[in-house]
Amino acid sequence: MSCCSHDHCEEKENKKSEIVLYIMSLIVFGIGFIPQFAEYKLWIYLVAVLLAGYDLLVKGIKNLFKFNFEESTLMTIAIIGAFIKGEYAESCMVVLLFKLGEFLEEFAEEKSNKNIEDITKIKANNANLLDGEDVKVIKVEDVKIGDNLLVKPGEKIPVDGIVTSGESQIDASPITGESKPVKVKTGNEVVSGSINLSSVLYIKAEKEYKDSMASQIIDLVYEATNNKGKTEKFITKFSKIYTPIVIIIALLLVIIPLILGENMSKWIDIALFFLVASCPCSLVISIPLSFFSCIGAISRKGMIIKGTKHIENLAKTDIIAFDKTGTLTTGKMVIDELKATKIDENKMLEYIYSIESLSNHPIATAVTTYKKDVNKLEVKDYKEYSGHGLYGIIEGKEILFGNKKLLEKYNVDTKDYTQNTITLAVDKEIVGYITLKEELRNNVENILNDLKEAGIKDVAILTGDNKKAAKNIADKLNISKVYAELLPQEKLDKVKELQSKKNKVTFLGDGINDSPVIATADFGMSMGTGSEIANNTADGILISNEIGMLPNIIRVAKKTMRIVKFNITFSLLAKLVVLIVGLFGTAPIWLAVLADTGVTLLTVLNALRILRK
Repeated sequence: MSCCSHDHCEEKENKKSEIVLYIMSLIVFGIGFIPQFAEYKLWIYLVAVLLAGYDLLVKGIKNLFKFNFEESTLMTIAIIGAFIKGEYAESCMVVLLFKLGEFLEEFAEEKSNKNIEDITKIKANNANLLDGEDVKVIKVEDVKIGDNLLVKPGEKIPVDGIVTSGESQIDASPITGESKPVKVKTGNEVVSGSINLSSVLYIKAEKEYKDSMASQIIDLVYEATNNKGKTEKFITKFSKIYTPIVIIIALLLVIIPLILGENMSKWIDIALFFLVASCPCSLVISIPLSFFSCIGAISRKGMIIKGTKHIENLAKTDIIAFDKTGTLTTGKMVIDELKATKIDENKMLEYIYSIESLSNHPIATAVTTYKKDVNKLEVKDYKEYSGHGLYGIIEGKEILFGNKKLLEKYNVDTKDYTQNTITLAVDKEIVGYITLKEELRNNVENILNDLKEAGIKDVAILTGDNKKAAKNIADKLNISKVYAELLPQEKLDKVKELQSKKNKVTFLGDGINDSPVIATADFGMSMGTGSEIANNTADGILISNEIGMLPNIIRVAKKTMRIVKFNITFSLLAKLVVLIVGLFGTAPIWLAVLADTGVTLLTVLNALRILRK
């Protein structure tokens, strides 16, 4: 079977035919310079023009009758005008140079498109469903929440899930942009689109495919490529107004000298030169290509932006405000300090892990993060006291794990109790305690300095958490602006306050309560693991959850806008210089095409710099 679709294969065949016809046109064009064929020049150059430019002429003539004035219309007028004047070689050169420019532009666009196409290939087509001892291959769309799946080495993870058995390395680069393999084991979350590299993994589906990361990314990529920004829309409108004006000026360059009795041949040449040199293709091609390349480059760094219109806002960011929990932190707790006073530390960990594993608290996970392979013991008579702690019988001993109020409830002597700890008591005697801290996300320690190096003026934390927890995280990250204990409306008011000082504010959050703030910020971001409402509201989704990539993402956006502004300025100035030269009537038409193609090629190559790693 063919590996490509019918339409794609047909498109490739058409491109090959175009190249063959172009080469034949070049050969025929060369024959026209042989003196022995001088009397057949008209027919030779006509064949050369039709071989390379038949499609251009057909499109241009159709547009002319429809009063649709675009690039092909201008070129068609110039080609036919030069041919009528007997300048056959020049007419042919217009076609050949224009088609050469088209080939180069298509090559550049294909290179940019490849980055987007690579992203859309992250979907797994099938999944291995475990049905007892049997394995059934089903379509990924048929996977249900709770299904147990087998992922073999070399296969893509079909849906978002949790590893239930196995240990392996996965390539998460299609999702996160992280080139290094990531080690996963039982209990770790895995996202669809990642590739299992080394060993068999068993996972439990947490989401259906339509709600999984790979599906969201593909949908967002297609949405992004159709969502144009102000600059792109301006260029589109500009070209529609600009081109008819150019044709009117070209007509005036012929009509006015005719009325004044000037040399018509000279002014027709000037008018044709003006038509070709005025083509706005460098703007029409390079500006959308710049934004398109930016979407591809940023997606490689772990973020999907919902349209080019948001790139401009991201590039203008002055202040970035972060939610704390689930954003700067993973939302998970880790053990900060563990103190065993009257029993062995391993035994203390066993007691805590065993009783906590029956609760919804995150402490059991914190214990296994602190030390691997902790034994789980049988717990009898388990009780949970909301806000106080846990009770149970383990190995015949009465176990209490909680705060002072729990200890006092069971008449434990609290003279050895340490403030702000979670205390373990065995048979009414305090034997140790732990303190917890929030787990920072990877690569956020230097986020303040990295963002400032990327051109961000200031960084702030906006959180509903208590002041102590917020300050603790802020101190670790050297962030001075900390606003804690904020209700959703107060977060919203704080963002508006920052905006009122003529700052462009970007906000990154993950929860349902962050949605109004995400919507109000100049550029709203959500975490890939964030709530569905937050993701729907956001202008960009950090699918990798790697906050450390934000400085690079902002650099790409700023670089894109610099390239866009340069390409606009350079194109207009270059056009102006060429037009001034053309008004003297000494430059041939093919030079105008060369100048137009050259400017277009330079601006396209400049746009492709965005894709450089």
